[in-house]
Amino acid sequence: MQCPRCAAEGVDAAGYCVNCRLYRGPVMPPPGFAPPPAPRNPLLIPGIIFGVVCALVVAAVIVYAATADSGGTPAAQASAAASPTATADRPSPTAAEVPASAEPSASGSAQPSSSAAPLCLLGVWLETQHDEQVQVVNVGEFTFSGAGAYQRYSDSGRVVVDYGDGLHLKVNGTNKYEYILAGVISYQYKIDGGLVTYSSPSPSADGTETFVVNGRVAQSGKLQARAPRPMRPNCGPVAMTLANDTLHIDLKRTSPTP
Repeated sequence: MQCPRCAAEGVDAAGYCVNCRLYRGPVMPPPGFAPPPAPRNPLLIPGIIFGVVCALVVAAVIVYAATADSGGTPAAQASAAASPTATADRPSPTAAEVPASAEPSASGSAQPSSSAAPLCLLGVWLETQHDEQVQVVNVGEFTFSGAGAYQRYSDSGRVVVDYGDGLHLKVNGTNKYEYILAGVISYQYKIDGGLVTYSSPSPSADGTETFVVNGRVAQSGKLQARAPRPMRPNCGPVAMTLANDTLHIDLKRTSPTP
């Protein structure tokens, strides 16, 4: 086809004159002509595979970083989950759960459980002073004082209180009151938050309680199986105090073993 401007023959692939660059439109292929297929890029498929591999590597790095920030490798986390610490899921056993023979010494004798009591609490103690606030019905609250009971703390987590023939707690005023505890009773005990806590009083407590007013018995009955309120201990080799807001007891050790 001849160019109307410069009479040159032919146009390029974009449809422009090969001489003066006049746009003449693309050359139409003759009828029945099939263009050859475009050559395939030999790097296309390997490039796709390489991109997928890179994406997997980046994802693995992100997962590893997140695992490290959470406190260790997945294997370490699985091990921690399979072996929980006793302090996270279950408190340390009390003296009631651990028999006295559970911690033998080198000589084979039982050792006291640290969860039951400090070592200085164990043994036999004599009450040298017992001051206790007692509510007298229809009258008021008074501090009753006395001495003489024995307390025996064992490494099995049991304490026995022996009132003997009678712990006489007295108060003198306009009226003379006397509270007499006689016999034996025991409790389960343990140290909880720095306090001695008492529970499970022996249901077969053997003894009596008597309340006397001005020398006359006002009330008398069986020794009641009731647990004392928690008390704070302060014990040493030969002396100890037990106290709360209504009770103060001074004791001296008479034996290192109950």
